Amino acid sequence: MSENLPLLARQPIFDGKMKVVAYELLCRDTNENRAIFDDADQASSQVMLRAFTDLSIEDVIGSHRAFINFTRKLLDTKPPFSPKQLVIEVLEDVKVDDGLIERLQALRAEGYTIALDDFELREDTLPLVELADIIKLDVLALSERQLEEYISFLKQYQVTLLAEKVETYEMLEHCKALGFDLFQGFFLSRPKLITGHKVTENRQAIMQLLAELNNANTEIDEIEQLISQDPVLSYKLLKLVNSAAFNLVTQIDSLRQAITLLGLLQIRSWVTLLSMSNIEGKPQELANISMTRAHFCQLLGQKVTGKRRADSHFTVGLLSLLDAFMDTPMDELLAKIALNPELVASLLTLEGPEGKALKIAMTYERGDWDNIDWQYLEGHKIDASDIAKMYTDSLSWTSEAMKNLAL
Repeated sequence: MSENLPLLARQPIFDGKMKVVAYELLCRDTNENRAIFDDADQASSQVMLRAFTDLSIEDVIGSHRAFINFTRKLLDTKPPFSPKQLVIEVLEDVKVDDGLIERLQALRAEGYTIALDDFELREDTLPLVELADIIKLDVLALSERQLEEYISFLKQYQVTLLAEKVETYEMLEHCKALGFDLFQGFFLSRPKLITGHKVTENRQAIMQLLAELNNANTEIDEIEQLISQDPVLSYKLLKLVNSAAFNLVTQIDSLRQAITLLGLLQIRSWVTLLSMSNIEGKPQELANISMTRAHFCQLLGQKVTGKRRADSHFTVGLLSLLDAFMDTPMDELLAKIALNPELVASLLTLEGPEGKALKIAMTYERGDWDNIDWQYLEGHKIDASDIAKMYTDSLSWTSEAMKNLAL
């Protein structure tokens, strides 16, 4: 495996209806297992090559566009990729001069979308506003007054305003009220707590199903009967099992076959995801991230503990966003479905092999390379290139599964 394989992660960008419209691709040079900016040109070049050539770009971003950071040096070279798939994100530390203005004018004339990262309104940056399609504002770095002033001023121009570092649903709603068009941040993985409202029948039915599925005394016959009561769920499960994501040699024609072949733990996990995906008002990206985490954890589990415990790693990854799906704290949910105590600890405190795998998955997907437990990974002879491949393989696997599930 190449020692220069770049770390690549992605962060979704949403519109006001919580639909993904693009992904920012995050990269670092992997000569060391930490974030290094000594050669930012090489880092951005590698992530573009990795996403657009080594991988299938459709597996990485689907039908959306990729936001990629461009240094000044990269801006001076015509991107070898389609303007329909690429958003050129101009970093905040790029010096504004006549050369930069001319280059951005040329890129726009070629059809490229220009985004300004961590924009600050100053005399020297003002000329960039008329050349930008998208302006990103760091909502944590700017005061409330600054945000209001920036938005009021920028709304005079034909630009799309993107709020980045949106950490909570409350901040998301506030940014919507301020007039932002697009949103980016960690809010997706946190539950939107709803007080004063009864749990909907839809969610109550799902919780009842999950409780029965995770009951240690429930037999295969009972699980088969539970699933078969929902024809749509049964159809999706069989469609999934027969998809290229599982790469099975024989066709699976019955729920019994599926349960026997995959095992109760995997079946419970998949039925859980399929059920949660039917919850109204939840973005598809929750399912995307859940599946990517699940496969990533499974691959990491195979390396660390062997195939015997890989299924439990998969389950922990898949259930890691259960609270965001159900808008209920994780500890309350897990108490209702009587999950194995070790898996409960993995989900609540990130303990044990499964918990460590989940923590690495969550840290990786945020591009927070410095806080990945590299020492733990090195102890199991896993390096940055291995982790990069696990993640990109998981993106491809999720893309293939989603095509068949049409979630």
